[in-house]
Amino acid sequence: MSPPTGSRPDAVPAAAHYAALMAGHAVSRPAADPFDAHVFACVLALCTAEAEALGETLADRLGLRPEEVAAIEEVYFAPGAVGRSGVPTGLPVAVEEEVTVRDLLVAHRAERGSEEVWLAAIVARRAMEPDHLWQDLGLHARAELSRLMARHFPVLAAGNDRNLKWKKYLYRRLCEAEGFVLCTAPSCAACADFSVCFGDESGESRMAQRRRLADEAFAAETAATACAAVPGHVSTESRRRCRVALHQGASPPAGRR
Repeated sequence: MSPPTGSRPDAVPAAAHYAALMAGHAVSRPAADPFDAHVFACVLALCTAEAEALGETLADRLGLRPEEVAAIEEVYFAPGAVGRSGVPTGLPVAVEEEVTVRDLLVAHRAERGSEEVWLAAIVARRAMEPDHLWQDLGLHARAELSRLMARHFPVLAAGNDRNLKWKKYLYRRLCEAEGFVLCTAPSCAACADFSVCFGDESGESRMAQRRRLADEAFAAETAATACAAVPGHVSTESRRRCRVALHQGASPPAGRR
């Protein structure tokens, strides 16, 4: 993935971080699983961009200890790649809700290796964010989260046979473990809140959203600068047409450039 043509280099930091991490993976860690590398690169890139924007540490955004972030780098990426993206300087502070989600994931991991412990912590921390879980992990589509769950938490994934939203499904499993009933409807088909559990989870990835918003802001700034240079004697209507043309990516009307 690369920043879009015409964008300022600092406008899409998540995409730039992702590209750098995956380039390092290809050169330095080609034997590491490419899908897992993609997953870690996505969430590291997004969390790094968030940490930079919010003035927080990477640990605040990931839910990992510094040594765990360093271990991910050692397994999947070039030496120093994650360090340039802001290795955490403090310990993550987990709330009780996050801990219960993490424990659920750890208890159902496939036991392939340490990556599942790291992913359990990351997924639990990112489940505290407001968007769809796949978006808050920085993934490109919901299907990638489904693949992640099937690969690393297969028992949990198999239980989601009705294709609930992943965050909703994880919380339902927690409630069931505690003996609670989430819904009093006789069946899902008869429930007025069907879309809350089973609704569409499509949409733009977080990196795509950031890139689109950055491009829109850059285009608006370019249009404002260009129209400010239109001579003062030009009519108000001509100025309006100039702004519309520039905002849509076209050239200003002939004779008014």
